[in-house]
Formats: sequence, structure tokens, C-alpha cells
Amino acid sequence: MLWAGFWQLGRAEEKSAINVKMAEAIFKQPVNTDDWEQLSAFDSVAVTGHYANTHFLLDNQIMDGQVGHFVYSAFKTTRGIWLLINRGWVADDQQDFNATGAQVALRGLVADWPRPGVQLGEQVLENQSIQHVTYLPQAQVHGLLKQRLCSVDVGRECAILPVVLKLDPAMEQGYHRKWQLPRMTADKHQAYAVQWFTMSLVLCLIYVVFLRKIYSS
Repeated sequence: MLWAGFWQLGRAEEKSAINVKMAEAIFKQPVNTDDWEQLSAFDSVAVTGHYANTHFLLDNQIMDGQVGHFVYSAFKTTRGIWLLINRGWVADDQQDFNATGAQVALRGLVADWPRPGVQLGEQVLENQSIQHVTYLPQAQVHGLLKQRLCSVDVGRECAILPVVLKLDPAMEQGYHRKWQLPRMTADKHQAYAVQWFTMSLVLCLIYVVFLRKIYSS
């Protein structure tokens, strides 16, 4: 129980750090893969590059009570690093998602690779510009991106990041964006920690009373 209390305190510190990040709104500008590896979820990032005409529509995503899709588009930074940009939520999947063209400067939040809620069967990816997926298997997505996008950079290392970038709501070429903070706040974690520590203290007191009764009898 003590371990659980300290774990909750650790989570509270993490949530407090996230709140500080969000309040500061300092946009980091990673240059190479080493810089990206130093980042963590909810870090604000500014990056320049261009979109590629490769998009994944993640199905069965709920926004304001309506079922739709998150649009993930491949993006190449000026340093030659590839990553997926979550451009937001759409209800209509019959539209032009292509955003290729001139170089653009983006801002967004670093996010962990999306995990499937319920994984039913194997996700099959096709070599096409737009495709629906029920989840994004990281190894397969990276393989497809290398096949579609890295062949033009013969002789150069093809770096694909294991994270995604949630496009800032103020940025153009995006859709409905209402990014959520972690559901459990730092205060709730601290409250749970107090409960665990209190339970541990009560059990210790019960144990002491029990021992005193044994030795006094």
C-alpha cells in the first residue's frame, strides 16, 4: 500500500509537470532525432517541412458524441525526418486530404503513438495515399512509409519518429481539434496517495493492537 501511495505521488508530479508545460507554451524546435528523443508527451514543438500525400483515417473516433475519424498525415521536416501529424477529427471521409505543396511551419503537441482500444484481427495496410484503419500498428506503418516515401531519398537514412504531433488548433490545413489533457489531475492523484497512506497507517495500528493483545494475554 505504501508503494501505491508513492506511485500516486509520482503520477501527481508528472501531471503537475504537464500543466507547467502547457502554461508556459514554450515551443521547442528539435533538429535531429536525438533532439526528438529528449521530448515527451505534451511538449510543445515548432517544426518546418512539408506534407506528403499519405494519410491514415483512424476510424471509430468519438468527438462531441459523433463517430468520425482522426486524420494522420505524413510530414517531412526540413532535416529529412518523417513523422505523422494528427490534423484533427472529421465526420466526412469523402474529401480531399492532400496538403502537399509549399513548405509550412507547424506547431503542435508531442503525443505517444496511438494505441488501439480493442484490437480485432490484424490491420492490413495498402500502398495507397488514403486508407482507413481501425488502429495504427507502428511497425507496419513505418514499413509502409519507408516503401512510399523513403525511396526518393536513395542513399540517405530514412528516419521515422515513433511519436506523433497533434496539430495546434490555430494552424491551418487541420480539422476539428480539441485535444484533451490527462483525465486524472494532480490533485486526484494526491488524494489517492493520502488514501493509500491512511490505509497503511490504519493497518499498522491494527497490527500493533493485535500484537499487544497477544503479549498481554
